[in-house]
Amino acid sequence: PPFAATPIGSEDMDEIELARLASAQPAQPRLDYDPAPCACAPCSAYRACVSPMFLVVWGIVAVNYLPYVVWYPLRTASWSCCIVVFHALVGLLLASYLMTVFTDPGTVPPEWHRAVAADRRLAADHRYCTKSGLYRPLRSHYCSVTRRVVLNLDHFCPWVVNAVGFYNRKFFVLFLLYTLLSCSWVLLTLLPSLLDVGALLAGDAPSPLPSPLHSTAAVRHRAVAGRSPHPISGFGWGPNRYMVVAMALMVDATLVLMLLCFFSFHAHMVLRNETTIEGPSPRFDVGWRRNAESVLGRDARLWLLPVWGGGPAGDGVHWPMLRERRSGSGASDDLEDGHHHDDGRLLSRGDESSSEEE
Repeated sequence: PPFAATPIGSEDMDEIELARLASAQPAQPRLDYDPAPCACAPCSAYRACVSPMFLVVWGIVAVNYLPYVVWYPLRTASWSCCIVVFHALVGLLLASYLMTVFTDPGTVPPEWHRAVAADRRLAADHRYCTKSGLYRPLRSHYCSVTRRVVLNLDHFCPWVVNAVGFYNRKFFVLFLLYTLLSCSWVLLTLLPSLLDVGALLAGDAPSPLPSPLHSTAAVRHRAVAGRSPHPISGFGWGPNRYMVVAMALMVDATLVLMLLCFFSFHAHMVLRNETTIEGPSPRFDVGWRRNAESVLGRDARLWLLPVWGGGPAGDGVHWPMLRERRSGSGASDDLEDGHHHDDGRLLSRGDESSSEEE
């Protein structure tokens, strides 16, 4: 080992402590560490081109765009407003998705690792990852898919073909949110028209539910234009096109049901400062505002926008924590700022979660 234990032949507590620290060191700490690229290349366009999930996401957007914008026959003022909202939601969805895909979630800072590896006391207070040969900062875990330590790792998501960690978690949450809103908007505005199968196929039956296709303004618009008051007359959707749209809406309905639970779960974890790997982490719950800032950033005006905006609060290595304080018969929680520890020393071995992303 690089740190030889001092022979203990007396009751000197300093020598005993040094021997304990020396015995805890790894065999070969990497002092020449440089951040390794992700195994699935988070900043590479090649990964986005070869990933099937990347194409699946764009395919779902395309099968919704065709009936909603390209195939829809009527252009009333109300439907034009619906299209504007649809484009805004889809634009936010795609921007959030691309930011999640191409933003590196973050890994061990080289200067932090070197400082810990060079100091036996700091090294004893941090977990050593045998798979990467690095010391792990607090709340960091090894991802076996990308094959590196990721800061504040939540999970590896196959939909974005990237690990969700400290620097891209905001965009992942926004991707879930705007996918949910986009699919819900399509279902709420387009489904009433599609329920009238006869009108779509033959154009001779009114819609059973309110729809821009069958509004009074729409009928008057078509009458002035010299066309049949029935919505799809003369250029109706054929059975093949109708089946494609129906299948797309079935996918939308499935996504809405899934994302109602999935987004709620992740939003709850953001507000509680938790991750999928760690689970409940009451020591890191420093209030919903600071918890949200550690993911969404300090500027609340940018929380719902897929922009960097200064990034999440903090550095992914130091974390403010609650420290229990007891006085008399009562107990209270003090806020302990992770930055006050010297050279990245945060918690003892017993305080850090040992779980890893496999």
